Amino acid sequence: GEYVGLPVQHPNFYLLSHTIPSGNLHLHKSESHYKNTTTIAMSALTPTKKEGELPSRGIQRSNPWKPDKATASMKTSILSDFTLRKPTIESEYKKSMIVQPLNLSKVNKNVQDLTVNKLRFGSVGLLGRTNEIETLQACADRVLQPNQETKEMIMISGYSGTGKSTLAMELKKRAISKKRRVAFLASKFDQYQVGEPFSAILEVFGELCRRVVTMNSNAEEKSSICDEIAEQLCSELQDEVHLLAKIIPYLGQIITSGVNNSPPDASNLRTSLQQNYVKSDARRTRLLYAFRVFTRIMSSFFQPLIILLDDLQWADVSSLEIIELLVSDTQNKNPVMIIGCYRSNEVDKNHPLLSMQRNLMEKKEASDKLLQLTQIELDNLGEDEVNRAIMALLSIDDATKTRELADICYKRTEGNPFFLVEFVKVLEEEGLLSFHLGLFRWKWDAAEIASKTASTQNVVDLLQVKMRKLSLEAQGFLQCAACLGSSFTSESLGMIWQHQNVFDFKSISAKKSTNELLAEMTGGHYLEMLEIGKFRWAHDKVQQAASSLTEEGSLASFRRNIGEIWYRELGEDNLETCLFDVANLINAATESAINIEYAEINLKAAKKARGIAAFESCSEYALKGISMLPSNAWDSHPDVTLKLFSLAAEAEGYLGHLDKMESYYNEVLSQTSISTLEKKNVYMAKLQSMANTELRYEATVDLCLGVLEDLGCKIPRGKVSRTIEASTLLHQTVKMIKQTPIETFDTLPELTDPSKLATMDFLHKIADSSCLTGEKPFLLMYKLAVTRVVQTTLLHGSFDVSGVVLAMLGWMAMFVLGDIETARYIGERALQVQEKSKSEVGKAKVFTFLSTFIFYHVKPLQSSLKPLLESYQSGMRTGDKSYAMWCLLYHNVFFPFMIGKPLKLIEEQCQASISLMLDLKELEQAACLRSFWQLCLNLMGLSDNTVEFVGKAMNENNFAGSHFSRTFLLVAKSIAYNLFVEYELGANQGIEKGLERFFKVKGGIFVTMMFMYHQALSLYAAARNNKKKKGEYRTQANHIRKKLISSLKSGNPNIIHYVSLLNAENAAVESKKNQQEHAIKLYKSAIITSARGGYAMDAGLAHERFADFLLNKIGDTQEAKYHIEEAIRCYNGWGAMGKVNHLRDHYQEILTGLSAY
Repeated sequence: GEYVGLPVQHPNFYLLSHTIPSGNLHLHKSESHYKNTTTIAMSALTPTKKEGELPSRGIQRSNPWKPDKATASMKTSILSDFTLRKPTIESEYKKSMIVQPLNLSKVNKNVQDLTVNKLRFGSVGLLGRTNEIETLQACADRVLQPNQETKEMIMISGYSGTGKSTLAMELKKRAISKKRRVAFLASKFDQYQVGEPFSAILEVFGELCRRVVTMNSNAEEKSSICDEIAEQLCSELQDEVHLLAKIIPYLGQIITSGVNNSPPDASNLRTSLQQNYVKSDARRTRLLYAFRVFTRIMSSFFQPLIILLDDLQWADVSSLEIIELLVSDTQNKNPVMIIGCYRSNEVDKNHPLLSMQRNLMEKKEASDKLLQLTQIELDNLGEDEVNRAIMALLSIDDATKTRELADICYKRTEGNPFFLVEFVKVLEEEGLLSFHLGLFRWKWDAAEIASKTASTQNVVDLLQVKMRKLSLEAQGFLQCAACLGSSFTSESLGMIWQHQNVFDFKSISAKKSTNELLAEMTGGHYLEMLEIGKFRWAHDKVQQAASSLTEEGSLASFRRNIGEIWYRELGEDNLETCLFDVANLINAATESAINIEYAEINLKAAKKARGIAAFESCSEYALKGISMLPSNAWDSHPDVTLKLFSLAAEAEGYLGHLDKMESYYNEVLSQTSISTLEKKNVYMAKLQSMANTELRYEATVDLCLGVLEDLGCKIPRGKVSRTIEASTLLHQTVKMIKQTPIETFDTLPELTDPSKLATMDFLHKIADSSCLTGEKPFLLMYKLAVTRVVQTTLLHGSFDVSGVVLAMLGWMAMFVLGDIETARYIGERALQVQEKSKSEVGKAKVFTFLSTFIFYHVKPLQSSLKPLLESYQSGMRTGDKSYAMWCLLYHNVFFPFMIGKPLKLIEEQCQASISLMLDLKELEQAACLRSFWQLCLNLMGLSDNTVEFVGKAMNENNFAGSHFSRTFLLVAKSIAYNLFVEYELGANQGIEKGLERFFKVKGGIFVTMMFMYHQALSLYAAARNNKKKKGEYRTQANHIRKKLISSLKSGNPNIIHYVSLLNAENAAVESKKNQQEHAIKLYKSAIITSARGGYAMDAGLAHERFADFLLNKIGDTQEAKYHIEEAIRCYNGWGAMGKVNHLRDHYQEILTGLSAY
């Protein structure tokens, strides 16, 4: 059988091909349900063709119509009225002959695909990738299932041209086939834009926002999506939403589109950024949090959210960090898939991409199947697969006929799919492969191909040879386009192409417009149109070949010329959107030109990179800008020079390049013409490095003292004078607070004096570093710094951290003065000032101080849960990740534990919180949390241990935490000793040296009360069981009990159940037979108090200790059994199965009725 392709001469129809036997063909007219149309059928008569004779090319028509002029002139690639074809291996061509309405916009493509004398490149597809496709489909099935939280990371590696992107795009077909709102987004990183931060990520997020805007305008039933997304983004990010809107295209339209939505004031964001120095890590935290929130919200509307990022080998470090965080975000409850493609031969063992993969592997092991990682490696095609591809291209079924040609193609291309297709194209263009109209098949001379093609040629060379056959105008056009990246707009290219006379393109005679050339290059498959006005290269090798048309020695200057033209055309007002592209082009030359204008462009790029926390890029742009400064820059251009050196110092300090940071820092400090105030930012970069990276807190304080003296703020150096002034200022400042009317705190003016603002920043730095040293001499510095900042706030106005230092003063009122009521009053004024502040900066720190040291004395713990959550969110929005994590730790674990929330919930929140803390590198909070996580596991029976903290969460034997984290371990151990009846260990548990200050009743941390409670219970139990030490243990227990009673009388609402049970325990130890009734009443009161408060653990403890008293003092087995069962019920409801099992084992005989008591 052979195929026929017949163009029916009517403007609305096209006749597809059909398998028929060789012979005479007859077309018959029949009725049709279409008006004025004819359905054509074919029948085959007995073949009349003689052996060796070609089939008849005549055709008999029944009732033919005459074509109109438009149809007659319509271009078609059909060879003649009909063309016989050999059968192909593709089943879609073996369909019944039908007549379909003609889509004129697609006719050329359809005709070309179905034309026998055209190479069928679309049929090559993904030959030989069956296993890889199945792997991808399995990944897709996981995220496409309803109600999934799975995060999928798929890494596809291989050499360029192996079909990584084509394979990844297979997922798009599967995703969009589901009747769900799925988002499949794709972008790629660019070889010539490596320094541009987040380029591909911002492009896919911009495309996602564009779709949302489009949905909003086109579909009434979906018009609320824009409003909902805008409302959620503004609610979660508040002022920080403008940080994203500034860098993500179309997001601004979403935010402002809702009729009921009032977006936050962007000026608040500018205030927080500009008023004071913003820490480098704070910038990064803010941006990462904003990206996470954006992804969470978008993935809740588009399920799943699938992102394809190509050419990851060229991704900047910041982008890789974003990818890692998004795909491992345990707080995102929606399915997300990220597919990353990269060239394995361009990624060595030190490449940051491999570091990201290792990090994800570690997270996968700890994620309990929430994160799935899949690695796919693509090799070149084998010889048999190349032959199958050639068969598909030429529509030949017999493998032996193409074997010789396939062998040549394999040797020349080594089986690289992209190279193979381009090689076959060249064979056709050179006439080495052609279609024979007489034989109706492709013909070639293998020997001629072997002799005329070079085996050493690579695909770039091949494409370059092809491009050099284009007109000089087209070649120049491609060279210009290659400089604009992997994708570009016709507008940008037009700006540059209109200045073609600037470039040495030899002699360009024709003068085609930009749009004409774009159409020509798109038709030649060099470019693809993404949307109206936006284009991309068909393959990165095509872009590379276009770039290589420029002579290697002049490429850098050519790119710089492109950058200069683009800069001039854009002007200052429009430079922002293309700033990184322009800067990269201007920086293309390896030798920097001395040009202050270029330096200023790099300064803008460095500032923009710092603004989005891309410090690697910030460093590169700042360094490039410095290299473009003239030798007398400090005299001729001091402002630009200072800013470049300050940015370089900050970026290098953040990146941990301390030697480079030091050199920039010293360069600025050596400039005597620059004032101390002007040097503030470089000082802050140095201080941040000293405190955060080198942990040199004492040196940090000393440097701050020197800077403050230069600013006119002198602090006593002598120990005696410093002690006297610290004490005087503390009492004086507390008095000022009390004498200031409450309403005044609502109307404090904003401090705007630059010198005073700088002084406040350095004093605040002293307060932080002094506290971290833990040494008494530096605690004096803490008092001096805090009191001076508070007094400045009251006298001159508030600034970003006025609320913070007021909270610090409240803690000192508690810790130093022991005045709970004064501490509460100052704490409330701190909240008042913070709430009235235009900036959120400091909110997380304010509430951390207040909840840790003050409010638990005077307010129910439950009342702090909502403010803690809000403070955590505020801290993440403003980049204060350290205090945000403290708020999260208290909100998710410690406060819920203390108020009796279910252990299962607490354990899950432990795991999720630690994961986030490790992501943000907040190791201190994670260390504090591990001890309580292990305690939960022990209590739940999910560990082999009871009082030993060795398991999934931690190993106490090699725990090397700080004083603060060891405090939490001490508290957790005291609880375990008490609950698992290791009373002697609990009674003798000492407070390590250096931890005493954390366990002060007034001024100690909030877990102090819990530690004292459980240690006192262990002491009372040990006193009953150990007659030799009864008096000693009881005395210690009573000492603790009296402290708690004193705190209760001072208004502490969180310890009434503690005191109630301790009173019962004290009575039980002291009781004689005539006093037993009193102890019984106290136990019953303790049970009721704990139960009414919802404290499941404490209610269980009260039942358990009462049962022990009934057994050992009263001998009432039956009543004891009841309280043991009640204790089991309480612990079981709490989720402490480890404790339940312990009780059942301990009281097995009583519970089974075989009591030995």
